[in-house]
Amino acid sequence: MKISKDMKKIAIYIMVLLAAVSCDKNAEYDVASSAKKAEYNRTLGLLSKYNVLSNEGGSTQVAVFSNTDWTVEMDRQVDWASIDRFGGHKSGYLVFDYEINYGRARRVILVFRAGGETMTLDMYQSARISDSDCVLTLGTSSLEAPSVGMTVDIPFVTNLVYELNEMYLTISYPPGKEPETPWIILKSVEKEKVTIEIAPNDSGEDRSANVRLTHTDAGSYDSTEGDSVYSNIVSVTQSI
Repeated sequence: MKISKDMKKIAIYIMVLLAAVSCDKNAEYDVASSAKKAEYNRTLGLLSKYNVLSNEGGSTQVAVFSNTDWTVEMDRQVDWASIDRFGGHKSGYLVFDYEINYGRARRVILVFRAGGETMTLDMYQSARISDSDCVLTLGTSSLEAPSVGMTVDIPFVTNLVYELNEMYLTISYPPGKEPETPWIILKSVEKEKVTIEIAPNDSGEDRSANVRLTHTDAGSYDSTEGDSVYSNIVSVTQSI
């Protein structure tokens, strides 16, 4: 059987096309293989910088990529979150457990280390109470303290009952009257009262200050600064 010139041309074209496809496949394989090798050879790697959690309690897995031993710890101890391990060998994962958030946004940072390299992962939990719904009300607008000082309980109403140990005093003084050390100190914050201590007045003159209770949350998930809410102002005066 004779083969026409056209059929020969078609056969040659098909052979060239198959060869080109084979080269493309090999190139794709080489790229994928290189990517896998690069990932495998990483000392330390994470999928992201942030993990945004709902205000409901639960658990989530955190993937860790490494070709060596690695460690992990939380940047501070919190009572609402925990991890199931503090290290591993090569790539793997850990489990992060977290409780229901009844208050404002909060976060804890996981710090990973391997082979001299350090990476962090922000575990951010969304708020249940918005800033506009926060209640921090001190039961007085003014206090007069004797020169010898005193410890006083101020009635307090708040719906941030799970953040009491994170509240602090914001104190402002008249211009030019800022003391070297504060003379009003926060002793404790409880659900129904705030206790402050006013030091004896040895300044040689009457003095005054405005105080208010403050709480600062985690802000937005990608922020390094939190958002603050404040109580009403209490004006404190002290004679000599």
